[in-house]
Amino acid sequence: MSFSAYLAGTAGLAVGLAAVVVTAVVLRTRLLGGLGGPVGWLATIVLGAAVAIVVALLLGSVGLLDGWTYLVATVAVAVAARRWRERIPSVGRATEPPRTTSPVALTAAGLALVALAAAVFSVGVRLKYGTGMTGFDSTWYHGPFAAGLASSGDTFSLHFLAPQFLSWFYPQNSELIHSLGILGFDNDLLSPLINFGWLGGCLLAAWCIGRPYGAAPVSAGGVALVMASTAMIDQAGEARNDIVGTFFILAALALVVNFGAGGRRLGPGPVVVIALAAGLAAGTEVNYIAAALVLLAGALALADPATRRKAGLLAVAAALVGGGYWYLRNLVHSGNPLPWIDHLGPISLPGPDQDVGGRGAGSVWSYLTDPDVIGDWFLPGLGDGFGDGWPVLLLSAGAGLVLCLGRGSGPARRTGAAVGIALVLAWLLAPTSASGPPGEPAGFVSGLRYLAPALAVGLALLGSAVGPRGAAASWLVMAVFLLLAPFTMAFSSTWGFGYWFGALVVAAAVWLLAAGFIAVRARRPDREPGGGRDRIAPRLAALAAVLIVVVLAGQRVQANYFENRYASPDFTTAGLSEAFSWARDVDGASIATNATRQYPLAGKMLGNRVEFIGEPRPSGGYVKPETCRAFKRAINRGDHDYAVITLDRPSPNRPFARELDWVEGDPALEPVLKEPPTAVFELTGPLDPDLCP
Repeated sequence: MSFSAYLAGTAGLAVGLAAVVVTAVVLRTRLLGGLGGPVGWLATIVLGAAVAIVVALLLGSVGLLDGWTYLVATVAVAVAARRWRERIPSVGRATEPPRTTSPVALTAAGLALVALAAAVFSVGVRLKYGTGMTGFDSTWYHGPFAAGLASSGDTFSLHFLAPQFLSWFYPQNSELIHSLGILGFDNDLLSPLINFGWLGGCLLAAWCIGRPYGAAPVSAGGVALVMASTAMIDQAGEARNDIVGTFFILAALALVVNFGAGGRRLGPGPVVVIALAAGLAAGTEVNYIAAALVLLAGALALADPATRRKAGLLAVAAALVGGGYWYLRNLVHSGNPLPWIDHLGPISLPGPDQDVGGRGAGSVWSYLTDPDVIGDWFLPGLGDGFGDGWPVLLLSAGAGLVLCLGRGSGPARRTGAAVGIALVLAWLLAPTSASGPPGEPAGFVSGLRYLAPALAVGLALLGSAVGPRGAAASWLVMAVFLLLAPFTMAFSSTWGFGYWFGALVVAAAVWLLAAGFIAVRARRPDREPGGGRDRIAPRLAALAAVLIVVVLAGQRVQANYFENRYASPDFTTAGLSEAFSWARDVDGASIATNATRQYPLAGKMLGNRVEFIGEPRPSGGYVKPETCRAFKRAINRGDHDYAVITLDRPSPNRPFARELDWVEGDPALEPVLKEPPTAVFELTGPLDPDLCP
């Protein structure tokens, strides 16, 4: 990417982001009055995410989502919001949440854990900027969804991929955010960085959960442990969405805890923002639906009886705005908002008539009475995911839930405990939480990312539970967290000196900036409205200087990124790695493939259209062709330039896929490369089904 293209993309994204923030601030003012501070910032992030997503969905529903239309639309919305902000209905002024200051030393300790989490996460980001996103889920569906949304401009159609788990029906709030970054630069430069921002959001939300009880550092420190654990560290530098859903759950819970602290009733404004955050979580990943419903019910139970009916109607609407779009899309295409569920008791539900596919399904719940699986797989797996101190970590999270279930904790924190329990149940029952052959749940460790949000909720609530019990209780929990850090956080002996040094720099910078910011806010004297305007100019100058440095540093990062992105991939088979390297230098082509991990085939600048070779079925179904004729017809339907035919993993029975036997020798194919288990061909015309063996 040229420097001029990089600058243009940066400028466009800056304008779009500023427009989204302006709209979010106006909405926050109308919904929550003059709320500021950490809770106000958190609400602004939630509202900003909603604005960004809703504008994109409105454009994408009519096939008009592209860089320019999105930029114009967000700016127009911001201008209209500012110009006519007084005409936006106000739902009443929210009561300022309580705030209890934490001791300086406790704050310093909590910020140390936050800084360490940022440091560990930064290494993952840095690694992916040297290779491209290599995670299985990122290259299977997160990346292709984002690239497909950006290239097609269409959010309502189904983007078919390898027929595993009916993935094209997944909600895609997270992927839509990635697609907006792609629209800005015409590539995925921002994607490895985006989850670092969500990490910051999770830690801010955790801070807010402990803040009314003088234990913000404890809550943030506990969540930092979970976010930097092996179970969650594969979110760093990838397009995975578990951390995104975790943020929205924690944000909604933080608003519940702050506005409902001390048994206070919630006005319509807080209820709407809580419901919106819950809806955004459900629109990110199906696993968060139960927790979102608990949050919605809890917010309505806490609502002021005098305005509960109004708040309820607004809350349901807000939740649907946040996440209902994808389930409506599923309903239209398949007749079922949750097409993975084909039966409700004796009642058959509509949906695609095909196997879900993918690895062998298995839930943790189904193995709870199997001592062999528990001893051989679950207990070692918990150590792999959360470190040697996992029993203490899990007990701490459980203690947070139990303490907040008590009568003395109040209805707001009891709602939080119910959310944590809902997340635990969702993990226990998830059909991929212990996937693998019967009796061999090899996917258990990977499935711990579904448990991590529950632990984050429990540890954040633990801070709110021990804060009122005095400094000794808070320090006891903080000491446990500090002792757990070396065992829980995903530090790696494989890091070279450069990565350790970079992590140390990030940790120091985060700690100093956060501590300095907190100190300045604590010492800042109260000012009259409008005070301090004489300092706006120097602040803007300082901000401009920082932005210039960041932009120049980003130019070096992007140059290195595109020089190395999938240049020497080593995360899959040798043949498919060669195909990924070949695709780097192909642009503007249409590529048919039977590879599950198809994202790198989109090319260095995502200019290639990549389509999985499959056959559409009624009700949004999509299956692999099972015959030579069907396979060739599927390729011919797409008017493709190339075909990449491969096995996803090496097979002891055959060096290449059976599909290669079907097409090899067809005169319309020109060989490009062939290395087990992959072959790449150029298509010079339609394939001939009559040549099938």
